[in-house]
Amino acid sequence: MQSQLNHREHYQEWRTHKLAAWSRLKTEPAIVIQNPSLLTANEHLQLAKQVAENNMAIYRFEQTENVDRTIIQRFCEQIGMRQLDQNLCADEDSISTLQVMPMGRTKGYIPYSDQRLNWHTDGYYNSPGHEIRSFLLHCAQAAAEGGSNRLLNHELLYISLYDEDPELCQALMATDSMTIPANIENDVELRPAQSGPVFFNNTHDGSLNMRYTARSRSIQWKACERVVTAVKRINALLEQSEAVLDYRLKPGEGVICNNILHARSAFTNGSIPQQQRLLYRVRSHNRLFLEE
Repeated sequence: MQSQLNHREHYQEWRTHKLAAWSRLKTEPAIVIQNPSLLTANEHLQLAKQVAENNMAIYRFEQTENVDRTIIQRFCEQIGMRQLDQNLCADEDSISTLQVMPMGRTKGYIPYSDQRLNWHTDGYYNSPGHEIRSFLLHCAQAAAEGGSNRLLNHELLYISLYDEDPELCQALMATDSMTIPANIENDVELRPAQSGPVFFNNTHDGSLNMRYTARSRSIQWKACERVVTAVKRINALLEQSEAVLDYRLKPGEGVICNNILHARSAFTNGSIPQQQRLLYRVRSHNRLFLEE
């Protein structure tokens, strides 16, 4: 009984802190970075503090010109992104170039189109031990219209579900709660089917992580009443929650995060190169500012 009481007291403290921190984040400006190749102690501290409280931070490079991929790599190293993910559409340096590319390797993948990108966490199809723990999105060029990012710390979604019914959260921690079927192209299996939990704890620091996609096709949810109910509530909360942060990145701005929930609105590119949306994405297998 005492342990249950202690758990409830700890949860309430954690809940209060997280809700207050996110409320502050939504009103704070982007953290200005003078030289992304060599962060100052204060810049490093600001980013680390924001991430510790909200699992994310928005930054702005003071100099927006001549920011090449090498500079982005150096910035990533300083914030703890060392175990980079070499995914199917990434370039040799593990950086993905996100722009409209209707042909080639990226054909058919929504991140490489101008369409709306629904709620998800990155790498939800990865196998255990290869989860995406953090990622960076850096805006080099913005579209003429649209292309806003919708952002939500997954801990806040957990809080909303837990407050409704703790057993919904428990059901989503089952190791077979969500299954992504195999990725097969031209009769070749590029990735096997992958089952896993929606919510899970980091074995290194006990932090809460999430694995999720709002896709309605090519996904199998566990045939369990609580899982089905939980998924319906997640979808509703993501569409209705006032906690969601809508932010349209400007050139030179970016997001770093511990793989929080995110989505993107559709966009329209302009007729000039400066209005052709271009973002760089880096994924890592370790959390930000955490030695593993």
